Amino acid sequence: MKAGLTTLIWTILLGVNVIALVLIGHLAFRSQALGDLAAETENHLTLFVSSLDGRLEKYEYLPSLLANDHRLVAALRAPEPTRTRDANRFLEAVADTVGASDVYLMDAVGTTVAASNWNLDRSFVDRNFSFRPYFRQAMEGGLGRYFALGTTSNQRGYYYAYPVTYDREIRGAVVVKVDLDQIEQNWATQGKDVMVTDEDGVVFLTTRSEWLFASMQSLSAADATRIRESRRYADTALGRLRVTWLKSIDDEARQVLIQSGERRGGRPFLMVSREMPKAGWTVHMVADTRIARESALQRTALAGLGMLIVLLLVILYLVNRQRQRALVFARDELEHRVEQRTAELRSEVDERRRAESELRDTQAELIHAAKMAGLGQMSAGISHELNQPLTAIRSYADNAARMLARERYDALGGNLGQIRELTDRMAGIIGQLRGFSRKSRGERKSVPVRDAVNQALELFRRDIEHHAIEVTNGVDEEAIVDTDPLLLNQVLVNLLSNAIHAVSGRDPRHIEIVAGTVDGVVWIRVSDNGPGIDDEVAANMFDPFFTTKEVGLGLGLGLSISYRIMESLGGSIRADNAAGGGAQFTIELPVPTDSRDPHTTPTPPPTEPSP
Repeated sequence: MKAGLTTLIWTILLGVNVIALVLIGHLAFRSQALGDLAAETENHLTLFVSSLDGRLEKYEYLPSLLANDHRLVAALRAPEPTRTRDANRFLEAVADTVGASDVYLMDAVGTTVAASNWNLDRSFVDRNFSFRPYFRQAMEGGLGRYFALGTTSNQRGYYYAYPVTYDREIRGAVVVKVDLDQIEQNWATQGKDVMVTDEDGVVFLTTRSEWLFASMQSLSAADATRIRESRRYADTALGRLRVTWLKSIDDEARQVLIQSGERRGGRPFLMVSREMPKAGWTVHMVADTRIARESALQRTALAGLGMLIVLLLVILYLVNRQRQRALVFARDELEHRVEQRTAELRSEVDERRRAESELRDTQAELIHAAKMAGLGQMSAGISHELNQPLTAIRSYADNAARMLARERYDALGGNLGQIRELTDRMAGIIGQLRGFSRKSRGERKSVPVRDAVNQALELFRRDIEHHAIEVTNGVDEEAIVDTDPLLLNQVLVNLLSNAIHAVSGRDPRHIEIVAGTVDGVVWIRVSDNGPGIDDEVAANMFDPFFTTKEVGLGLGLGLSISYRIMESLGGSIRADNAAGGGAQFTIELPVPTDSRDPHTTPTPPPTEPSP
């Protein structure tokens, strides 16, 4: 009775400890899941900020180039009909080529002299935009930047303005407007909630319509007046987006409650924010914490199941130990009775010896039988107790298989451990985009060509798979160049981008990359089975702003930039048509001095790409 009570007490204590460990483990799992979600969201945010930065920087240089054009200067000097018409048509051609929303020329008082939309109902010609801050910044001699809703088109855009100078005086400004609606549409397809706020905390780009044109902070009367006078958001009434900060996950990620409009309560989210200093914006990426909660619950369930199995095994051990003590007590009691009986029969020697022998035999059989009975009972108990968790484990496995067959991927995370494998894989593309986005420091070193080609291919892996393009990588592993790796990577990316575009209308689609070494020079050739290069294109393809792509798909600067890069690296680039059809681009670079082996057999470039 006492032993059974002791076993019960130990069982209760172990159960309490298991419950406490499960609760502590759940808190740890939840913290880890939030950390994983924060890291994943930060990686996605890096991609979004890079995309947005790249979209804006693509047009940043354009106003300064246009400001020196003689047609625009002439239109400001003497706004005669002929000069104005020439300026209108020039700006219209520029806008079509670079994919800008609008390009227009303003005089010193802010009146539009010429515009790319001169022949449309929403023409800017003769309209005065002197109230815009970008105009005032340009007239002060700098590059003007500003985001606003168009007062004519009511479309969101980012404006670049640059002063037009002649006779050493600022006589006007040329303005380029970048349409941001397409960026927002692209974000909406990525499955992530994003919002971009201006310096006043007003959301002007977002994947959630209920957050648009709502301020994340209270606006003072002076701020509201300033925004209204600048016509940044035209006549749109600004709402209020209430964000309550709950807890910091790391330096960038926080748990928040977001409440829009007059709704009470708000939903819990994980928010990661990143500033864009040039534009004066802040990009916020928002993730639903429900994913982390579900992952933590699944991990807790698995941990609890494991602890339950351990607890059952401990209970079985305690029960077995109690039974062993009972057997020992029974054996001692039996031996005592045998000795008592032996003393009573002491006078009869022969009978005593026989009885003693029988008793010893009986004792041995009883002990053996008791042991066997105990083992049988323990085996039955263990089998019964293990059957339930084994059945549950089998059920979990069957459920996972059915979820996988039904493509219920959101419920598989904790059971199959897929979340960690997916996190290890995005870090590797952005690592490539981040590496690609880093600005070159002009450092040259020995670079294996195969590594550079593989990095470039990784950036286009999704496009290659999506368009079912067959890529042949015939790069010699021994090919090494003496160059700036970031600049070489940029050239390869430009050539691959053109090749992918060239084969987009073909069936089948094929791109081949080969490289080798000959006479101290490494050659790299990128060829495709596209339509090839006609004579008119060949004569102008390395000129700035020359492009055969549709409007908005390119600025016509990729090959021009690649040509300049190869010149700066002491190499060369050329283009021609392959004998088997399609275009081929060949670049040549010097090999490192210390890697030139006079005994190495040179690999000459092939005369045409593989079919």
